[in-house]
Amino acid sequence: MKALLNLKVLVIALFLFLGTTATDTLVAQQVVTTITYQHFYDGLSPHGIWIDYPGYGHVWHPSVDGNFRPYFTNGYWDYSYDGWIWVSNYDWGWAPFHYGRWLYDDLYGWLWIPGYEWSPAWVIWGDVDEFYAWAPLMPTVNVVIWYGTWRPAPMYWNVVKRTYIYDRDISNRGRSNLDNALIGRIKINNDYGTTRYHNHYYAKGPEISEVQKYVNRKIVPVTVKEVRKTTPTNRNGSELNVYRPRIETLEPKTYRSIEAISPNPVRFDTDRTKVDRTQQKKNIERLPVRKSPANTSRSKTINTKKRKND
Repeated sequence: MKALLNLKVLVIALFLFLGTTATDTLVAQQVVTTITYQHFYDGLSPHGIWIDYPGYGHVWHPSVDGNFRPYFTNGYWDYSYDGWIWVSNYDWGWAPFHYGRWLYDDLYGWLWIPGYEWSPAWVIWGDVDEFYAWAPLMPTVNVVIWYGTWRPAPMYWNVVKRTYIYDRDISNRGRSNLDNALIGRIKINNDYGTTRYHNHYYAKGPEISEVQKYVNRKIVPVTVKEVRKTTPTNRNGSELNVYRPRIETLEPKTYRSIEAISPNPVRFDTDRTKVDRTQQKKNIERLPVRKSPANTSRSKTINTKKRKND
């Protein structure tokens, strides 16, 4: 009887030990790093130009040769347990494709507006005919609240044949700058997830079971593994190494200012684009350079008040 009692105590102790160990392992996998907007500003400055943009504060224009489109150029879609995630081949891709929103201005091209919350991608998903379609979300757009009432301007959309959505060469397989007839028939996907900190909605994209029928292969979801250092998102077996810290805010040390010429953001179906990439880069280079004041705490207050994005 005494031996049986001792055995029970041993089993309970072992159970508690294993439970505690498992819990500790789980917590250790949740890497929580907190950075400020200054990390955005300093980290992205070598790769582009910051602009003080009316209505949105400091926005960023990537210095990329040739045509550039967010969520289309130099990257691909992978599938995670959080939905379809954009994997960028740019060294700076950890930030502009997972935080904030994108805006297209006909005078200056694509501009990234920083945001606080991480998601696999800030896009809207849809499908039409034999294509899957997606478009970057503009600032202030909530994909759930605006579902059925808002659609991106035509030039925001990208499409690829359903058989190529899982391809690593998506920009050469896909199409952009589509005709209005095709865009008007895009059916918006309504599968949404929520972000970790503020429960913001994001679009998860097409169902994996559906995609597998078109790509004719089994897709194994990747596990997002958080890392502590700024690094390009990369896949390691069944894991995707992702840098996704919590964000606070400050302002860039140097930036350009739009003053003499009004911005020309593309927001609606009726908006037209006519300025090419070469001229857009020249327009940005002509903007006057400004420097932030040394008192960053004051600039943080100003920037927070005038920013409209999440």
